[in-house]
This record gives sequence, C-alpha cells and structure tokens, in this order.
Amino acid sequence: MLRQFAFEEITVSTGVKNLTVATFKASGGWGSAQKAQVQVLNAPIRVKLNGDSPTTTAGFVESNGSSFMLENEAEILGFRAIRDGGSDAKIQVSYLRKM
Repeated sequence: MLRQFAFEEITVSTGVKNLTVATFKASGGWGSAQKAQVQVLNAPIRVKLNGDSPTTTAGFVESNGSSFMLENEAEILGFRAIRDGGSDAKIQVSYLRKM
C-alpha cells in the first residue's frame, strides 16, 4: 500500500519547472517516491514526462483544475512543466511510497 509522505506546491511560470528532488528522494530509511499525484490550479500548463522541456506550443496540456498521476520514478524524475498562456499556474504534488 502506498501512502503520502511528502507534499509541495510549485508556481509554474515562463521558465520550465521540475519537481524538487530533495522532496521526493529517499529519506528516514524509506525509499524514494514511487508515484506522485499532481493537481493543476489557477491556469493551464504544458507537461512532458521524458525530461525534455515543454514550450508554449509543445507538450501535453493540463487544464486548470485537472489532476493526474505520475506512475513511476522515471516519470517523477522526467516531469517538466511550463505555463500555457498569460497567467502563472500552481501545481500541488503529493508524493507516495511504500511505508
């Protein structure tokens, strides 16, 4: 069973953002995050999961209010986001691992 062990909120603006390694890596004798749930707030974003940088015209669009799951450590490490439009977005991320 996976449980939430960490959480962060990130502002997504005109520069490409990734997730904070220190937040989802192994700690306290436990392993790194195995999944992450992401919720998009305030404005849409563009996302890539392979480590490549999205642009304002390339990447999967996630709309304001949407949520999605990063299914493994590779997707968590490869996550990149940029805002899609004229307003900054926020993402809230819950990290899950076996405990």
